[in-house]
Amino acid sequence: MMETVRPNNYFILAQTLALFATIFFGTISAASAEGLFSARGISVDVTASSANEAREIAISEAQVRAFNALLRKLTPETYHTELPSLPETEIAGMVTGVQVKNEKTSATRYLADFTVDFNRERILPLLRARDIPYAESISKPILVLPVYEDKGTKNLWDEPNPWRDAWIDIFDNRNGPEGNLQRQDDWAQIPVLPVRVPVGTLDDMKAVTVEDAIYLREEPIRSIAEEYGASAVMVAYASLQNNNGIRRLDISYQRSDMLTPAVVESFTGGDTDEEIFRAAIFDMFQNLQEGWKDQNILDRSVENKLAVSTTINSLKDWVDVKTKTSEIPAIQQVKVREISVGNVFWEIEFVGNLSQLRQAFAQKSLVLDDAEGYWTLNKQGLN
Repeated sequence: MMETVRPNNYFILAQTLALFATIFFGTISAASAEGLFSARGISVDVTASSANEAREIAISEAQVRAFNALLRKLTPETYHTELPSLPETEIAGMVTGVQVKNEKTSATRYLADFTVDFNRERILPLLRARDIPYAESISKPILVLPVYEDKGTKNLWDEPNPWRDAWIDIFDNRNGPEGNLQRQDDWAQIPVLPVRVPVGTLDDMKAVTVEDAIYLREEPIRSIAEEYGASAVMVAYASLQNNNGIRRLDISYQRSDMLTPAVVESFTGGDTDEEIFRAAIFDMFQNLQEGWKDQNILDRSVENKLAVSTTINSLKDWVDVKTKTSEIPAIQQVKVREISVGNVFWEIEFVGNLSQLRQAFAQKSLVLDDAEGYWTLNKQGLN
């Protein structure tokens, strides 16, 4: 009688992983973050001799405005005067898709909100040719805890806290800045550093007290950051003085990750308290975006290689790490050197510096760590 020999499950897993690596991981190129090369919320209102003509004009206008908004989002503000100004026909050749919402027409008028998708491989060469730096990644959100001091009382969750109300109105209700079309277009985009404000549930109140926030106490801050999926917490401390109708808002803000030093600023003006709160918040938001771009601009003339090992328990683990890695723009190629049941040994080729790469992995909940001269790359919590 012949005995049927059943292959060991671990052997099957190793074979499967090896085959998967051969097919999908010989070499991969970086993929852009989802939505990074799309410009959304471009609202148009065009009147012409007919509805069809108004629609054609609106599409052209939307594509041009979307293109300009995209370039401003990717690049530092100090370079915005150097951004290319292209004709609509050339911009149209870079468009890969257009979505329309809230479309309304009359005999001579056309209104709609556009989302325009662009080809990454057509956009980035424009910036490189002009030596304009750009950041090609989107951060996990930063969680803002707005602490308000009024007549010596410091308040985070309790009412009244008009400072927190202003943050919620802007970021939860999407009540953006007023003004010209450029400001409205820029506000409509997915920011490179999204901002979230806690909803103020009972769990939030239990997690972080106003004293925890002011002193950035590590455990409460870490807990609420994890609850909201945030990369860091920023405590925004404000107090308002009103002397004979002249308002002065004093603010200080500090991040829990200490990537930037504490900032102290004062704002004056505004006909109402709400106006001065909003002006300060939009200024802080812009500083956050510019700070993220400055920290994540890659020096593409610097190429590096890094050998890493990754612990895996299943094919799903490997696919997850591979997918997240492929989304990091700094990574140029990945080569698998050896694969076994519990580990993958691979080589990463990337541009920029190591600290930027570690931060990029952290945004994907992956930890790149130096274990006594041997680099490991694992899911958060496995190190």
